[in-house]
Amino acid sequence: MASARLRGILRDISPRTLVLSAVLVIGGIIAAAAAQKADIAALRPQAITVSAKPFDFDRANPEQKTFGRLEWRGGLILSSSSEFFGGYSDIALSADGEKLLMISDAGSWLSATIEHKDGRLSGLGDARIGPIPQKDGRPLQRTRDRDSESLVALRPGGIEGRYLIGFEGRHRIEEYVFEKGAMRGPVGGIALPDQLKRMSRNAGLEGMTMLRGGDHAGAVVAFAERKLTRDGDHTGAMTLAGKSKPLFLKRHGEFDVVSLAGLKDGSLLILERSFIRATLKLDTRLRLIEARDIRPGAMLEGEVLLEAGRSYMIDNFEGVTATEGENGETLITLISDDNFSFFQSTLLAQFALKRR
Repeated sequence: MASARLRGILRDISPRTLVLSAVLVIGGIIAAAAAQKADIAALRPQAITVSAKPFDFDRANPEQKTFGRLEWRGGLILSSSSEFFGGYSDIALSADGEKLLMISDAGSWLSATIEHKDGRLSGLGDARIGPIPQKDGRPLQRTRDRDSESLVALRPGGIEGRYLIGFEGRHRIEEYVFEKGAMRGPVGGIALPDQLKRMSRNAGLEGMTMLRGGDHAGAVVAFAERKLTRDGDHTGAMTLAGKSKPLFLKRHGEFDVVSLAGLKDGSLLILERSFIRATLKLDTRLRLIEARDIRPGAMLEGEVLLEAGRSYMIDNFEGVTATEGENGETLITLISDDNFSFFQSTLLAQFALKRR
């Protein structure tokens, strides 16, 4: 009787409603599977082991290595048994591309040596993990203070040095020192630009970098993940010598800003993400803004270097950085945020940008 009644109910439900219900159920399962972020309140800097499994970017055609102006240089699926591993929202590399530093939205950092084989990424070694500290030297104690989203090396070179870290939730930009396998600070910071005040709590300071060349070298460029103008475009700011000026990015589709990287010539990389919750559709996009187009008050648009969906090996890419390779080529490195979820992965991916 019960099964007959159930069949009758199902006959009365439209296929569209059934599909929508399935999507909502799947979304609920994914949300439930997202593990709690590890509490870093007592975390101390320590060595960990990070495993790395290579992957190809084009799932259907793994031999495909060229994607427009980008040439594939390898990717790694990273994992670790450490409860503190995960949630990586931005990345910095040493100038020689041999070491990395990443920050997590759980309030921790990870450093490691990058291993290569035949010119491609092959693994990570000498990995260490530790907390981002508060003023009294203890790890950030309040959960609302830990959501670190953007990382900017103030003097590119070795991995040790001074960094700006942009935080979401309690929006702020603070300066830290990474040295001797630990992070110290905050030792200063810069004021949040007027243009980026009143950001949404969970759509804040995701993208920040320093211009490395051009007419505005040394300026800190920052964009909110989603702070839209009346015309629906992204709001940002350019700060130099304590003064901030507005900057805008033309928004196409449902993409939001998740990371920025400055190139040696003063150009700008912008990493974007689109996630349609109703269908669980995830896409990533990478744009290049030429140095000549970057000026206070400008509406940036640039060239799309990459736009990829689930037919490619992508995940929640949230961090991008750029370094110079051996032959003067520009290497672009991406990191994904796994949200501490069983269903997601920490992906490290690298491309070379071909000259025109």
